[in-house]
Amino acid sequence: MSDESRARHVLLTGFEPFDTDVINPSGEVAKLLDGASLGGYSVRSVILPVQHEAARARVAIALEEPGLAAVLHLGLASGRARISLERVALNVMDYEIPDAAGRVFVDTACVPDGPVAYLSTLPLRGILQELMAFGIPAHISNTAGTYLCNYTLYTTLDALARSGREIPAGFIHLPLLPSMVVARQLEQASMDSPLMARAVEITLKRVLSTQAEEISGADD
Repeated sequence: MSDESRARHVLLTGFEPFDTDVINPSGEVAKLLDGASLGGYSVRSVILPVQHEAARARVAIALEEPGLAAVLHLGLASGRARISLERVALNVMDYEIPDAAGRVFVDTACVPDGPVAYLSTLPLRGILQELMAFGIPAHISNTAGTYLCNYTLYTTLDALARSGREIPAGFIHLPLLPSMVVARQLEQASMDSPLMARAVEITLKRVLSTQAEEISGADD
């Protein structure tokens, strides 16, 4: 296998625990899939701090790695019962709770000279169909919020657009873990980590297969 082949990979990110939680399903799932092989591609996972500048810096480094084929960010959405495939990222930070540095932003642009919004470049409808075919609850969401998840998706899409790199990128919100519902003692939906990891794996495979089909079609 050539060095170029070995370098082909997808970037998968999750977040560290934040607020009062001691675990974050996005980070746990990213760790579970780190190093996984997906038909000639490997998964490289990066765990992000819940602070926008530090998170953006880590993603920026990862985006420059040679052989990058796709980007998938993961985050937590308490209260959601399904895997949420995010369609849009808005150019705004409007926090309901402080970040890990204790900072709160209100009506602040993610990128001052950026467009109002970016759309995910993942094949969302195809991903949704596959997840549902495997019996995994999922839906396409039109709001990634205005916290770190939205910020990370927006700045990633902005960086790729400005560099002219046509690399598919998007964001998935995950439900709470059962252990988190137990800890919170609230009536909230949950999903276990193996099922969420399976959903992410299916998503990545669909992204890569769609990309391969598009490249093949362009060469015909």
